[in-house]
Amino acid sequence: MPGHDVKLTRVAKVKERAQLFGIAAVFAASLSACAGGGDKYPSLAVRDAERFAGSFQPAPSTDPAPVADPAIMAGLPAIKARADAAYAAFQSALPSAETSLRSARGTSQSSNQWSAAQVALADLIAKRSASAIALVDIDLIYAQTSSEFTVNQEIAELRGRIAAQVDAQDRILGELSTLIQQ
Repeated sequence: MPGHDVKLTRVAKVKERAQLFGIAAVFAASLSACAGGGDKYPSLAVRDAERFAGSFQPAPSTDPAPVADPAIMAGLPAIKARADAAYAAFQSALPSAETSLRSARGTSQSSNQWSAAQVALADLIAKRSASAIALVDIDLIYAQTSSEFTVNQEIAELRGRIAAQVDAQDRILGELSTLIQQ
């Protein structure tokens, strides 16, 4: 019975559509319950207690600021004196080295002027090394006090001062080394 199969298929499709319609009706009814009157549920608006008031300033610290070890602070004048002496020695040797380097310009590497210029340049580099050693010493103190959170202004200023001296010496040596190459 070919016609009978077609009728069963149609009936099955109608039942399926009726079930889907029933599910949709239940879903729509449940959503309409959420859209009920506003008096039944509390408002989701910001309440007065939830409003921002006051400030987020931290409470003042009652703990004293950490202080660097007095033994470390006592060593700073010696480092400063060594750095100043090395910088002064570099500055005093600079004019004669510059003269020697200028006189050696254009000479061969076997000449006495060229050899004297190399010795003068090496002497300046050695004097700069003494400044660099003072910088290393203050850098170690700076690193130690940084890890202990006790860096103070005196340590930071001395470190900056010595670093500026070494940078100036490096710049001068760079300029002088080009003189001998010309």
